[in-house]
Amino acid sequence: MKTLFNLACVLFCLAQFFSLNSSYAEDVDLSGNKENFHLYLLVGQSNMAGRGKVTKQDQEPNPRVLMLNKQQEWVPAADPLHFDKPRIAGVGIGKTFGIEMAKDNPDATIGLIPCGVGGSPISSWQPGEFYKPTKSHPWDDAISRAKVALEKGTLKGILWHQGESDSKPGLAEIHEEELHDLIARFRKELNAPDVPFIAGQMGQFTERPWNDSKRLVDSVHRNLPQNVMNTAFVSSDGLQHKGDDVHFDADSYRELGRRYADAFRRLIRGVDPTVSQMPFRIERIIPFQGFDGKMCWVHARAGAIPSHSAGNVSDEPMIVMTTQKLQLSGSDVFYALHSTSKFKGVLKWPELAEQEVFQRQQIKDSLEMTVCDFSPMWHAASGKLLGTGQTVVYENNKVKHVRPRATAYSVYDPQNHRWNAWRTLELPDVPKFKNAGSGSVQRVDLPNGEILLPIYFKEIGKTQYSTTVLRCQFDGKHLKYLKHGSELTVPVKRGLYEPSVVQSEDRFYLTMRNDDRGYVSVSSDGLNYSEPKEWKFDDGKELGNYNTQQHWVSHSSGLYLVYTRKGADNDHVFRHRAPLFIAKVNPETLQVIRATERVLVPEKGARLGNFGVTQVSADETWVTVTEWMQPVGVEKRGSNNRIWVAKLLWDESE
Repeated sequence: MKTLFNLACVLFCLAQFFSLNSSYAEDVDLSGNKENFHLYLLVGQSNMAGRGKVTKQDQEPNPRVLMLNKQQEWVPAADPLHFDKPRIAGVGIGKTFGIEMAKDNPDATIGLIPCGVGGSPISSWQPGEFYKPTKSHPWDDAISRAKVALEKGTLKGILWHQGESDSKPGLAEIHEEELHDLIARFRKELNAPDVPFIAGQMGQFTERPWNDSKRLVDSVHRNLPQNVMNTAFVSSDGLQHKGDDVHFDADSYRELGRRYADAFRRLIRGVDPTVSQMPFRIERIIPFQGFDGKMCWVHARAGAIPSHSAGNVSDEPMIVMTTQKLQLSGSDVFYALHSTSKFKGVLKWPELAEQEVFQRQQIKDSLEMTVCDFSPMWHAASGKLLGTGQTVVYENNKVKHVRPRATAYSVYDPQNHRWNAWRTLELPDVPKFKNAGSGSVQRVDLPNGEILLPIYFKEIGKTQYSTTVLRCQFDGKHLKYLKHGSELTVPVKRGLYEPSVVQSEDRFYLTMRNDDRGYVSVSSDGLNYSEPKEWKFDDGKELGNYNTQQHWVSHSSGLYLVYTRKGADNDHVFRHRAPLFIAKVNPETLQVIRATERVLVPEKGARLGNFGVTQVSADETWVTVTEWMQPVGVEKRGSNNRIWVAKLLWDESE
């Protein structure tokens, strides 16, 4: 009975899929300019065809992303795109890639030509070759379908994912020759001698270690850009399998699609001036995920202890991640900080461990206190990982409405993998500093070891916060206040709070949260700042960030802002706090350059507003964030309390 029920479900889903595609087939109008219909050929074996579980989001059509279906009709793209094995075909990389390309080319329509064939070795991608398991001719079918597509559009790229079937003795040794020949044949047959060709990396799953043959095939893929003109390689670092140790899960396929898009953007940089490029590629990993419906991880941030430094004699940076549990039945009901650490080159993260020193402290019968909004950062002068945050007081397990607040700090012990007992920073004994904290901020460490630490403050009982930057000393154990600079606020609701400061060349930049919009200010000395101005795009329109924080990424190539905003088809997200964006900032006008905007972490229903930025090394920056599982029901859109790490891997030329 169960087998019959499952078969009925499969048949129903297939009927729905073909019905959806057929109903749209007559509505697609491609009578316009062929140059505005951008075609991408999707070829390879099962990890190109896709085997991820299909959900509602995967079948929602995008009006500018089409696919050539089995009947060779142009219809709105919906997973499964491929039809090599209809009973098991699922989510793949194609639709996500197409959506990314549509974002880059607002005047174009994207056409996907799915031709993946599960299990096919590269030898079956030869003219006339028959592949018995799918009763198909992979090469001939792909060329035939591509030529039908070319009647309406222009080929912009070929996406390839294959190699598992060739990771065997006798086949791996000739894989390079066969792949190079395949690329040349595609380009010749389709009259596209310079068309970009992008190859994806096979899955790196610890449950199925690679053998020598697989490593050899992988090296062919990795070295492709050095050996064949106009090609790119896409990493599978951090991606997960669906439980079979072979195929990626649906989230990983979507992420792989974004990585293919980033690789394509990088490949055409300088060739296509209409696409504004960024000097990095984005790789995303998910160290932890899982939602129990009662608690969730929040405030995931990381600090990096450099290699060959105090507490880390290895050749790799040590990454220390912190996060804490939130009780869903309340507002900002946080529990003890948890922490984990690993070396950068290690894939698997150890479990998060509760830090006893951060457990709630009993103040009175009904009052408890702990530390929240914690951010770790390496302090080079003292050789210590210093974390800062702020205290929070609970009364009967609810945030006490009128309460004192202080800046809290702690030092990490890398030998024992734990945080030392936290202390509070002593500020001048004046009313406005009785409620003053450095929660969710970025700081700047000066060459002499002094620290520029932004805080926000207000007199207890007052409404509006002000922001200032403290100049502090740190001797490896104690943080000491020296002075503070401008006191900034705006007469709008709760004023300015959750500030973050960064240094870029010889100036300092301060970004601040406000209930209605974000604000930015600039300084020449790090203490005295200009009048705050609203964040805007370079076309003069409002950025759309409000009632949440923004943070900085500073690099030799320029200054970048990480933020969330409204206006991104995200009205269903709490305060529009997802997806998480990054864009370049014009340091003179203090505006965000719209054309450079990229999605750092995708939106899956949950907010992503509380995050951290970590400089891991000169060529790698991390942005860490959790899916905050409030309000109730956000998981219905795909969120799973993931802790995301978005890696910015900078161009070597920068």
